[in-house]
Amino acid sequence: MSRSERLISLMKLREVMRARRQARAVGELSGEIDRAKGVREKLTSLIEVNTPLHEPMAPSALRSRAWYGRQMQEQLEVLENRSAFLTNELVQARTALMHHKNRENILEERRVVARKADIESRESRAEGQLPPRGAKPDN
Repeated sequence: MSRSERLISLMKLREVMRARRQARAVGELSGEIDRAKGVREKLTSLIEVNTPLHEPMAPSALRSRAWYGRQMQEQLEVLENRSAFLTNELVQARTALMHHKNRENILEERRVVARKADIESRESRAEGQLPPRGAKPDN
């Protein structure tokens, strides 16, 4: 293995490690988005349950229900903002992952080219050391 081929292989290995790290981050972000979606569905159902009915209520119960309703609405808004942020982060992480995969492919192609060049240079040096064709050995 030539020096350039070895360096390119090491660079490719570094990109593979970065791609693995990025793939792990993509998986974590995807899991976070799924969890946020589940919490949002639960919160939405709680808001629907908390919606005032058309029945008489005590003023304290009405105040309490209104306060809980506002709290749940605020939490829902926070969850929606978090989901939007996580979605944006997931898009960026996937883009970075594809970048690392593309770099990995490019480095593999460069390694193959370096390997072929090394083999060709070794063959040409070996041919240079052979006696010319048709020459008779000195006896």
